[in-house]
Amino acid sequence: MILSFYQNLGKLFYAISAVDNQVREEELDKLKEVVKKEWKSANLVEDSLKNDAEASIINTFKWLQYDCEYNAEDCYNSFLAFKKENEHLFTNNINSLILKTGRAIAASFAGVNKQELIMLTKLNLELKKNMKLNYYFTTFTNGNFEKVESKIVELLKKEGFGIITQIDIQDTLKNKLQVDFKKYKILGACNPSFAYKALKIEDKIGTMLPCNLIIQEMSPNTFEVSAINPLVSMQAVKNDKLKEIANEISTKLNNVINNINNEE
Repeated sequence: MILSFYQNLGKLFYAISAVDNQVREEELDKLKEVVKKEWKSANLVEDSLKNDAEASIINTFKWLQYDCEYNAEDCYNSFLAFKKENEHLFTNNINSLILKTGRAIAASFAGVNKQELIMLTKLNLELKKNMKLNYYFTTFTNGNFEKVESKIVELLKKEGFGIITQIDIQDTLKNKLQVDFKKYKILGACNPSFAYKALKIEDKIGTMLPCNLIIQEMSPNTFEVSAINPLVSMQAVKNDKLKEIANEISTKLNNVINNINNEE
């Protein structure tokens, strides 16, 4: 799945380069530069697969460059189809990196031309649309499960949250159903100050508390960390004062997700 993600990125970046019917070496060189510099930090795959994953972007681009059967529009639409089926991979950070890479390719030879600008605008709207609709924030990280959990708890504490519930789905399914399941843990986080404000405004809002974060194993030593986006989940509550609180909480939880891979 993850390698397919990288291959489809290769299709997208080729589409941006080929939209004016000419692929230049400067554009491929820029792609290689950005992939080496930026995509190593994306943390979608474990370290042992990073070289293969990154090579998938470049090799897909080069293969399309020398295969005249696929035009820019076909490649762009193929990328969109993959995105539609795998929205969970397109986090805010990844979307920003996709746009940054696309713009760098377009600007690498004589600036961004009209055709490239149109495609980048369409891409920007597509990625932003997804960002607005997501009911969660998510990212990928590598390492040990316990260390990832510890990092999340530490980041939540900095944002004023404490963990008040923990559910180990793997253990629960094993004990209750004798089912083997991947590592999957739900952390219930609460910011007392915001919870108090919300409860004063809507006494039934407790049905949506606490704010859940999950850690799930995607492959050995690679985990997806996700947090609920209260701004989206509370849209059903018609109360502008509550939306103000939800916006603040969403910002704090998004900060946690965005800082998972930061070195301290």
